[in-house]
This record gives sequence, C-alpha cells and structure tokens, in this order.
Amino acid sequence: MRFESPWMFLLLVPVAGMVAFGLYSLLRKPAHLDIPTVRHATAAGSGFRGRMAHLPAVLTGIAAVLAVVALARPQVQDHEELVGEGADFVIALDMSASMNAVDMPAEDILSNQAAGHEPPNRFESARQILKKFISSRDMDRVGLVIFASKAYVKFPLTLDRDAMTRILDGLVLDDRMRSQDGNCVNGCTITGEQTAIGDALARAFKRIEDSKTKSRNIILITDGDNNAGMAAPTEIADFIARESGANPVRVFTFLVGGGKDTWMPAFNGFSGDLLKAGNGMQVYEPVKDQAPVKPDLLREIAEKTGGRFFAAPSESDFRKEFSDLEKTEFSAPALQAFREAYAWPLAAALVLYVAGLALGTTIWRRWP
Repeated sequence: MRFESPWMFLLLVPVAGMVAFGLYSLLRKPAHLDIPTVRHATAAGSGFRGRMAHLPAVLTGIAAVLAVVALARPQVQDHEELVGEGADFVIALDMSASMNAVDMPAEDILSNQAAGHEPPNRFESARQILKKFISSRDMDRVGLVIFASKAYVKFPLTLDRDAMTRILDGLVLDDRMRSQDGNCVNGCTITGEQTAIGDALARAFKRIEDSKTKSRNIILITDGDNNAGMAAPTEIADFIARESGANPVRVFTFLVGGGKDTWMPAFNGFSGDLLKAGNGMQVYEPVKDQAPVKPDLLREIAEKTGGRFFAAPSESDFRKEFSDLEKTEFSAPALQAFREAYAWPLAAALVLYVAGLALGTTIWRRWP
C-alpha cells in the first residue's frame, strides 16, 4: 500500500488537538447534580449508559482520523498483467475469394450443419479471432487494411473498439458469384481472385509509420501467394525495416489454410448458383488443386522486420497460433500498478461520524 497524498496526514495535528481538548474536558471537574449523601451516590452506581457516556465522542474522533486517511488517498498494488499498453496494430486481412475455403474434416462440417449453422470459412475464422483481439486491446490503437487484387484502408488507427467491431461485422466476402457486368452478386466489400500482399503491406506501413508508440506492429493474414498489385512484398519488407529505424515496425505473418482437409462451396453446374442441399445448407466439394502458396515468402517478410511467421493449415491451428502470438509477443510484464482504496476509510468515517452524532443526540445526550 502507498499514499498518493501523504501531506494530508498533517490534518492529524488539528485532529489530535481536538482529541486532547476532549480529554481535558473529561478530566476536569464535570457538571453535576447534587445528591443528598454519599450513600445515595454509591447506591446509585454506574450503569451501562453511564460507562459508555463518552462513546459518541470516541466514534467522532475515530471518524476524523479515518477521514484524514481517506484524504491521503491510500492505494493498493494491483498485480494484474497489463497487456500491450501503448501499442499500435494495423491488420492486413486477405479478402480474396479463396478465403471462402473451409479447413476442417468433413465430419466437422456435417456436425456444424447438423447444429444449424455453416462451418466457419477462413475469412469468418479470421473475423471472429480479430474481433476478440480488438476487444482485448484496451489501451492500444488498431487499424485495418483489406486486400484482394487491390488493397484498401478500411479504418485507420483508432481506439474506438465499438466502431472497429461494427466495421468488421459489416465486411462481406466475395462468394465468387458474378452478375453479367462482372460485379459480385452478394454486395461484397471487395472483389478479386488474386492476392496483392505487397500493396497491402505498403498501405499498412503507411498508416503506422508516423506513430510514436513504443510498439508498432503489422499483422498480415493471407492464404495465397503474391500474384497481383504493384509492390513486391520482399522489397516492401526491406523498406519497412530500413525506414522504421530505432522504433521498428514488426510484421507478423499468418499463412492460413493449405492443409489436407480443404473444402470450397460447390456451384450448381446448370444455374451457376451456389449449390444447396435439401435442408438449405451449403454443399462443399474438396479442393484438389489449391492455389499456390509460398510460406517462404511470408517467413522472409517476418524475419526482415523482426516479426514471426505462423503456419495455420486448419481453423483450429489458426486460433491456436493467434493465441500464441498474443501471449508471447503482445504481453507486457506485470507492471507496478496501483488502484485507489480511499473508499473504504471514507465510508467507515462517514458511518462512524453519523453513528456518533446520532448517539450523542439521543441515547447519550449530555445534560446540561
């Protein structure tokens, strides 16, 4: 425990003076009523109320001392771990059509559908993980870049977690269905079958390069190789490492998918619509020739910038690896934090003062 305002204890000097005056008043010859003889006084004796006649004054004195303690602002040490204080994060999220893939065994897909909901695809898994991550960053700013064939800033660095969550909830993944003019039918946020990793990194760095916080990080989540855009990912990684200087911007890369159990929503060969089963659930088909991925590319990006590379071939692996990232990279050691504890002595002071005042004007009221 410590006291934030210890000089308030100087108020104990007048409190001590008040107590001393009270003791002097008690020890001097008190006011009295005449009693005919000593025998009568002895016979009268001293009852409970007589012995406790000074209780109101004692309660008031204790209340005054506790009030001074409250004014001194006692604080107790809080050992709760402070996580990621003062950090900035820009998330670069792949929203290419391949993020519709589901990475789990067929029995797990059927189990999800039997429970009345579709299994989470790569994008939905990332969205849920990122929402949980954002909600945990109480003191940090988070920004979002989305990309497919092109890259866009969806929201800049901000502390408004509610707004970030609403924006994440509003993202619509391209389901690969197209209208006659080539636009996506489901009103997707961004279209594209390709993956512009370099452009996404460049835009993410642009949002964070002027940050003065002690920890600057980019989290790149993708399931493909760089096959679109104007910027080469390795060149952008070199640029980030060179330009960020003494306060580095670290890039943490996630390669999601690519395991043995990968499924894509199937299409009706006649209508071109997504194929649904009789119960209204999506039909999935195994992916035989997955899009080429380059884990070495993502690993090189991470190493050049002082970050880490994570491979998450399945949905469960993705959750595990992201959790590991938070625990090992974004957790600060326990800091010596203190929380206010003045409420307890202040409450006790008020209770004792009111009690002393009430008793002094009722049961132990003094005459004259």
